[in-house]
Amino acid sequence: MRVLIIGSGGREDAFAWKFQKEDKVSHIMICPGHKGMKRFDKVELWESSLLGDYSSLAQKAVEKEIDLVVCGPEAPLTQGLAKFFEDESIPFFGPSESAALLEGSKIFSKEFMREFEIPTAGFQVFDRYEDAVAGLEAWPVSSGIVIKADGLAGGKGVVVTTDREVAQKTLFDFMKNPEVSIHSDRILFEHILPGEEVSAFALCNGEEFFFLGMACDHKRVFDYDEGPNTGGMGCYRDPLWPDADLKEKIIQKVLIPTLKGMKERGHPFKGILFMGLMINSMNEPFVIEYNVRFGDPEAQTLLPLIKGELAVALHQLSTQAKIETPLTLSEETSVHVVMTSGGYPSITKDQPMSLNHKIEIPLLTHEDQPLLFLAGVNRNEDGQYINTGGRVLGVTAVSEGLETARKMAYKGIEMIHFKDSHYRTDIALNRRGGLKSDQ
Repeated sequence: MRVLIIGSGGREDAFAWKFQKEDKVSHIMICPGHKGMKRFDKVELWESSLLGDYSSLAQKAVEKEIDLVVCGPEAPLTQGLAKFFEDESIPFFGPSESAALLEGSKIFSKEFMREFEIPTAGFQVFDRYEDAVAGLEAWPVSSGIVIKADGLAGGKGVVVTTDREVAQKTLFDFMKNPEVSIHSDRILFEHILPGEEVSAFALCNGEEFFFLGMACDHKRVFDYDEGPNTGGMGCYRDPLWPDADLKEKIIQKVLIPTLKGMKERGHPFKGILFMGLMINSMNEPFVIEYNVRFGDPEAQTLLPLIKGELAVALHQLSTQAKIETPLTLSEETSVHVVMTSGGYPSITKDQPMSLNHKIEIPLLTHEDQPLLFLAGVNRNEDGQYINTGGRVLGVTAVSEGLETARKMAYKGIEMIHFKDSHYRTDIALNRRGGLKSDQ
């Protein structure tokens, strides 16, 4: 099987690692990827310019006889990438442009949840800055408010606060400030959901699904959940939580109604459905958000636990009604810790990140424990790795117990060095949940 992966981050690096180990996969094409992915001998990198021309990308896939396309990031999915491959009869595991609105528009997803009675926080929508300012004046901010930009923002378009000045600045930044990289003409206010956060993942083909598993992400940039939201600073999977009862509630109250609702709307969902959930004190799930692809760093946390031929299973879900290749998730625990560039997450022009520094990486291969996944990296003229992005790399450890896995992951992280690097020291320190009272 010849597989094409779209993307260049740690998530795509983890997919390459997984497919590298699978006997049925002979070639792994990655567009654009990064030079660190060449450590896998099945990998061939495609030029990044193809991402600006989806028609040419699909034509190259035809020429290279690609059997399966897996898209990592959300932006190409919301731009309708699936149709270009489906028009060429190339199996594509991912949603259509219309189905990708579950992630592409937070307002679309909230209104969808309200229509199909899927549990979520109460909310208000504003289409004009002046109306949002008036809405904020009437909001009991001291009790908590979640402010969300409507479109894609790489995990940085959400602010949770009880401070009115912070809320006012956030509103201005998201809707009016030209110095901020996030801009939204529409804005969403939500009530804070108290509880513990978990991410749940299902492989879907429109009607049928395979419930893959759950993981707990740490979004804030600093220890003890301080600082702004990021794309994810670390993650862990504990097989003891969530329990079987909660898993069944998630399936019955969230997953099945979501698939049913999307089908009723004429946009059946095919791909990886990522349900960001808050679990309250009554052990009930509430949806914080949907994503329409694997999470990052959740992919680096869960993919090492998958037993079975994932590429074959995704091909089956892309081309037929049911999955026939057995997939299981190991009962082991995994912990993933992310290392970032200094200054991450920067959303303003006057706060640049500290980039292009040489990275000292120990001689780890893709067979070693802990596992090293590369993301925002490149190689300089001397062949040395340098940091070129916000989230630079991550280390995953798998073990029977959470504390052992955690120690192994941090032992790996402490062996890696580059100027101004940063990582959280408390990933998986709390046994249950990722963040408390965070959207």
